[in-house]
Amino acid sequence: MAMRKTFDGISFLSQKGKYTDIWQAKISYMESRTRGKKVLDAGCGCGDKMCYLSGSSEELIGVDVDIEALQLGSKKDDPHVFIGADVQGLPFKDNTFDVVYSTWVIEHLKKPKMFIQEAYRVLKKDGILILWVPNVKCPEGLITKFIPFRLKDMMLKLLVKKSEISHHKCYYRANSVRKLDKLCKGKMERIRLERFDKLGYFKKSRTLTYLWYLRDKLTDNDLLRWCKSEFYVEYQKQYN
Repeated sequence: MAMRKTFDGISFLSQKGKYTDIWQAKISYMESRTRGKKVLDAGCGCGDKMCYLSGSSEELIGVDVDIEALQLGSKKDDPHVFIGADVQGLPFKDNTFDVVYSTWVIEHLKKPKMFIQEAYRVLKKDGILILWVPNVKCPEGLITKFIPFRLKDMMLKLLVKKSEISHHKCYYRANSVRKLDKLCKGKMERIRLERFDKLGYFKKSRTLTYLWYLRDKLTDNDLLRWCKSEFYVEYQKQYN
């Protein structure tokens, strides 16, 4: 008797002609901004994103509170600098960096306003802050924000491998364009915004993949694009 084939959401969407891997888009955006610049990865983890940008940037420094992740990153061959620090209190002088970027970090911060203030402080004149943010206004974001952390952890364990799960608590206190604009007001001006949808944790579930595909088709327009699952945004430092 033939074994039932495991469902693969990525393959299903590929057959539908739906491109879901936005990693390369993310990297290409950041590469164009970091080329020849002094760059800070705020919340770098083990430095996986730094490896992609090391060829374009002049100098690349990563900070994170997760010491174990930093130790893994420091063992790599790439000549990066890893520093244990909280992004809400950066250990750098004013006007140090041309670019500060942070990917999937701000949802984990209790005080995102402090991070925005710190990013503004360490950026040079006309410096760029890049944020890659899961959107609190999409169904996944709302669920993550309002269900208990332990329940979210249990749900994810049913959908993905343990190694793919982030065990850092999510607060989602600044995970919308409107909220970030408000936090940056008077300090930085938004100069770019791109919205995306990706399959994320749902690729092993046929039902959830079908629902994601339907949601993506329904929101692929100017009226509903605001509820896609994540967005890329750039802010430029302003001087009064």
